[in-house]
Amino acid sequence: MENTALTYLCPDCLAYLRYDGKESKWVCDYCDGRFTMEDLEQRGAKTKEDDYEVKPRENAEENSADVSFNYEENIAETDSDLSHMKAYICPSCGAEIVSDETTAATFCVFCGNPTILPKQLEGEYRPAAILPFETDKEDAKKAFLNLCKGKKLLPPGYTSDQRLEKITGVYVPFWLFDCKADFTYHATGENVTTWSDLHFIYTKTDLYHIHRAGKMEFENIPLDASEKMDDAMMDALEPFHFEKQKPFDMSYLSGFLAEKYTYQPKDLYDRMTSRITPGVEIKAAEGGRAYQRVYGVKCHTDFSSDQQTYVLLPVWMLISKYDGKDYLFAMNGQTGKIVGELPVSNKQAAKWFGIIFCITFIIAAILAFVVGGVF
Repeated sequence: MENTALTYLCPDCLAYLRYDGKESKWVCDYCDGRFTMEDLEQRGAKTKEDDYEVKPRENAEENSADVSFNYEENIAETDSDLSHMKAYICPSCGAEIVSDETTAATFCVFCGNPTILPKQLEGEYRPAAILPFETDKEDAKKAFLNLCKGKKLLPPGYTSDQRLEKITGVYVPFWLFDCKADFTYHATGENVTTWSDLHFIYTKTDLYHIHRAGKMEFENIPLDASEKMDDAMMDALEPFHFEKQKPFDMSYLSGFLAEKYTYQPKDLYDRMTSRITPGVEIKAAEGGRAYQRVYGVKCHTDFSSDQQTYVLLPVWMLISKYDGKDYLFAMNGQTGKIVGELPVSNKQAAKWFGIIFCITFIIAAILAFVVGGVF
């Protein structure tokens, strides 16, 4: 079958599971079951991407001690005019799920079932590792409300419950680069010494040729690999703690959206070198600290990267459209660091301008009356 959809099931009630990063467990919202990876493996859960069928249970005991993961395969034809879209069948309700060619995990809009699309994660598109969420949606909601707190010029209803519910956890594709930088640094250093006697002031200028060369090694330089993502915002969400990454397992995607990469490492090479060039130049220039003035700086760096690792990193996101422009709120799903841009309502701005103008006018009138009364 070409297009498959996969759903992870609770071993107790066979409802769908979602991964809860805050608890580091798989959670069932129907029976309130909570399971670690070890729990699921001990109870016969399949964690590989192979097919198998859920057989009918004869009693509750069997239901509570058997299969937890399952997916059904289905094919749905896509419209020729929408060749970049793909259609899947929800394993829970049978509704059609339509997504673009980069989506690897999504939700059924009819039953809310978290659905993973295994074919999108095969071969070269299978990540080597994943950094699981450590925060939950409530954390993201609170962070968004804190960002908006005190912003009087926001459009009315911008922090409504309806908008907060649209905050979504997304596993964003990244390439992690290991890079070596061989630099050669040349500059002129200058020290000026001044002294005097009873008759003259003396100035001595010493010039030095500064030459430094060295090699720097960088590990895990993260660059987002999706053309849908704003590069500057993704950079601003750093740092991520990569020592906590885990070997990729699709079960971590349950309950989240996920994208596969659209940029190859070669497409990101210039971005990678531009990010680390300032650090290399600062390190190379350390030799100039002994001089009062340094000029004529020339720093040449040769970069090489033999190791790039494909990983998925956790981000909470909310995209809001206002007055024809998109405004993005994003939160690092591991550390809770946030970035975002908020809209300004012209009506609210006019309202507050009017209030401030009136207050200022009244204060000015009072001061004029007081001063006029005194004189």
